[in-house]
Amino acid sequence: MSICHIHLFKSCTRRFEDNIFAGTKGGNKIYGFTFSDNNFSIHKSFRWNKQDFFYLQNMITARKKHGIICFLSLILFVTSHMLYGQIAVKSLHFINKEDKKVSFRFKFVNNLIIIPVIVNDSDTLHFILDSGINTSIITELSLGDSLSLNYVRQIKLHGLGSGESIDALVSSGNVFSIPGIQGTNQSLYIMLQNIFNLSSILGMRVHGLTGYNLFSNFIVEINYVRQVITLHNPDYYVYKHNRNARTLPLIINNSKPFIYGDIRYQGGDFFPVKLMIDTGASHALWLLKGTDGRIKLPEKNIDTFLGTGLNGKISGKLARIVSFRLGSFTFENPLVAFPDTFSIRYTGALGNRNGSLGAEILRRFDVIMDYPNHLITLKPNRYYNEPFRLNRSGIEIIAPIPGFHYYTISDVRKGSPAGKAGLKKGDTLESINYRNVKHMDIDEIYRVLQEKPGKVIKMVVRRKGLPFVTYFRLEKLI
Repeated sequence: MSICHIHLFKSCTRRFEDNIFAGTKGGNKIYGFTFSDNNFSIHKSFRWNKQDFFYLQNMITARKKHGIICFLSLILFVTSHMLYGQIAVKSLHFINKEDKKVSFRFKFVNNLIIIPVIVNDSDTLHFILDSGINTSIITELSLGDSLSLNYVRQIKLHGLGSGESIDALVSSGNVFSIPGIQGTNQSLYIMLQNIFNLSSILGMRVHGLTGYNLFSNFIVEINYVRQVITLHNPDYYVYKHNRNARTLPLIINNSKPFIYGDIRYQGGDFFPVKLMIDTGASHALWLLKGTDGRIKLPEKNIDTFLGTGLNGKISGKLARIVSFRLGSFTFENPLVAFPDTFSIRYTGALGNRNGSLGAEILRRFDVIMDYPNHLITLKPNRYYNEPFRLNRSGIEIIAPIPGFHYYTISDVRKGSPAGKAGLKKGDTLESINYRNVKHMDIDEIYRVLQEKPGKVIKMVVRRKGLPFVTYFRLEKLI
């Protein structure tokens, strides 16, 4: 068996031997690599001199040893002695065979469900539960993370975003462990570039995404209020009648869940749209122009950065429509994102659809996702009647050191309240409305920036070591 072992060390010896390689991309992060039989390690410690390196980004180095081919690319070694077709998702099962269900808590950050996962003999990793993906993905590893992978080869991935395809590894034959659940012969992708920056955006360490392998094997009950997931054995699950709940048809196409809803524009009637259910998206709705002539961008809209896909940044417009209806549930003035057509050019492979339904809608319900029987049950919770809020400041914030309450401004929208107040990209936050950000998580900061129009925000930042104090009012925008 060929094994790829990944470990980020805090120090390494500066030397070159036959089995040590080093590389750089743009003079930034520098890595050393060690090869020994079936074991591969990555060492990250310090900046080497440029003359000591060869560039790795587009270079593949092959070395044969006992019939195993080793490929060197950017930051990882890849080994493989066999080729794979389409990845098949193997079943997960209860560790205790007598169990009919298991429950565990999740973290809920920026409308995203983050669950604990162990891959092979790794420490506990944190994965976003994403119903929009069919194969688990490792998006980033950090200093001290250790992970052993089986049967690895190199591939290219396409997805949302305006850039080109990216290099990744694919690995099968792995063991996944989730509280009370385990699966063998599991497959996953390992991205060679950290394009998502999930840890910095969410303010906590996030290592990847998982989805279909959970949803396809269990009836998945999500309680957003209690932040608890319950996985039920489909053979024993019995639906309980609840007069407030509604069970709707669920369409599974290419391992992805779809549902029909209805939208209404100003002065018009409701018309149907087919939406992919995406627990890994924090938005309420995405609508794709061009999939239906009735889907149009409202006149009142703002430019927005919608996120990062496999192929880079996703930009578009943000607006409101009059109503969205899901079964018998109706939402007024929901926020809708309209991604630009270039960013979504690869979505044809995801099934014929008009958009997606994200967690800003889903979190308003207790949700039961039943892939085996093609059903979804929605029961309104205490979040159901909350208004659809947006960031009214015009700034985006990241945590450069995830897990620490240290935040910087990553983007300032031109002409926004924060921009007109003099805030700049790279400013370090110190306080907001007299609260020290050392005592705030990233969700708390955004909640302040989502308050009602007219709210005065006092922000103290540090720029080039000096304090900068400014005030601005939140605006309606749309």
